[in-house]
Parts: sequence; structure tokens; C-alpha cells
Amino acid sequence: MGQMTRFFAVLMLFPLLAACEGEQAKGPTPDEITTAVIERFREDPYAKVGHVENVTKTNSISEDDDEVIAMVRYELVFDRTVSEFADDVTEKGKAAGDVDAVGDTVSDAIDLVKTKMLALKEGAFKAGDRRVVENEIRLVKSEKGWIYRDRP
Repeated sequence: MGQMTRFFAVLMLFPLLAACEGEQAKGPTPDEITTAVIERFREDPYAKVGHVENVTKTNSISEDDDEVIAMVRYELVFDRTVSEFADDVTEKGKAAGDVDAVGDTVSDAIDLVKTKMLALKEGAFKAGDRRVVENEIRLVKSEKGWIYRDRP
């Protein structure tokens, strides 16, 4: 009878183990992490001169059931130089005819200054150059999956 009890005890553990494995699978998928990195990158000054490729999660920390901090690594690929971006901003400024267009040009000019400052700090680049970036992003669980959210 003792062996039968042990057998049932082991059998009872399987659903518990499966539930624990299911809990780990509840985190963001690789696609959700890539989408979150791209979403965050849109706020980066370099977004006006490059794009993101090859996103990988290197680690993560669960803050609670609905929030994860993901450590990510990705490549920043430069599509154009700072001077090409500056030329576009200049042309856009010359063509600005209404208040909205002027506002967009001012916003681009601010991003241009930020991009130039980063290039001075981190080194010059040309179109086609790649840089490996390591960063952390915050994802929160929504009705439709995990999404990027900046800290409040």
C-alpha cells in the first residue's frame, strides 16, 4: 500500500510542475520584445538616422505578474549620416509654410542637435555602420499581450 501512495503522490506532482512551467511561459514572447524595443527606439534621437535589427533578450526580471524588465541587445544600423539629416531639416525648414510644418521642423531640429551631441560623445558614423546596443526595457501585460511602457 505504501508504494501505491507514493505512486499517487508523484502523479499528483505532475500538474503542479506543469503549472510552474506554464508560469514561466507567461512572459513576453521574442516578437513582443522586438516590438517593444522598436517602440522605445522611436523616442531615441538616433531614430531619425537609423533603425534596429537583431533584437535578443539577454535576461529579464519579473517585477510582478504584469510587469517585466527585459535586458536586450540589438544592432543599431545607420541609414544616413548626421549631415544628411541636417540637410533634410534645412530643406524642410525652407519649405515650411504653416505653423504645423514649422513645429515639425523645430522638433526635427531639436532631434538633430541631440543626434549631433550623441555622435560627438559616442563617435562619428556613416550610412551602413552598425553598433551593438545593450539596454533595459519595461514591458507591461495588456489585454492584447505584452507592450512597452516607459517608467511613470
